[in-house]
Amino acid sequence: YQNSTCFVSAYFLKHHQNVQYLEQAKTLLEDEISHKLLVAVDAIVQEHIDGLENWDGTFDLNGSCLLQFAPTSWQAKQGEEFKYQNFYARYNLDYESNIIGGDSNHWWLSTFLKNDIERIVFSFSPYYYNYKEKVNKMKWSKFANEQNQLIPQIEQEGFKFNASNGFWYLIVDGIEPKTVIEGYENDDLADALIPITDALDKIKQAHPYFDQIVQAAIEKFGRVEEETV
Repeated sequence: YQNSTCFVSAYFLKHHQNVQYLEQAKTLLEDEISHKLLVAVDAIVQEHIDGLENWDGTFDLNGSCLLQFAPTSWQAKQGEEFKYQNFYARYNLDYESNIIGGDSNHWWLSTFLKNDIERIVFSFSPYYYNYKEKVNKMKWSKFANEQNQLIPQIEQEGFKFNASNGFWYLIVDGIEPKTVIEGYENDDLADALIPITDALDKIKQAHPYFDQIVQAAIEKFGRVEEETV
């Protein structure tokens, strides 16, 4: 591995113009194509959530790398802005590797595209510190496993269940690179975002089941004393 690294370094030093091409490609990926795609993802998800009654979220994948949302009925504590710590659970966009482990890509763009390494997911993520009873990972996982057995419809809707963490997640289909290129060139990424809107539709379909889980958790563990955060 060390010899191969030295070989690659020596090659690019010898052919220094290739380094410049790499820098230009990096700038194009990070500052132009990725930026435009992430801004478009933020906008389409916010538009979708704004169309639902009494939902809130943070739509800033391009800035803080946070894209998360939840119905206000899941809010455990009051706050002036959306913070997942104030909710019993929320939906958020993430890498699959953050849930189940494994390799990941360097750029969001690489993961949004069809690839063999990593996938974009929407996850149902509980914040189990917001209950009257002290809940830890083990206690939540046991509860979530029971709920997964009681509500098989969630997996029937296409969600996967991570038993060790007690999380459900939905894999977003990878985008064809050609579709992103055409959208970038035409300044219209609507077709590229179809996998995102399809996933949001599936979340909407499965939401009553997740709401059932949140309500069952409140019933089991107790509602937290309300406070302003």
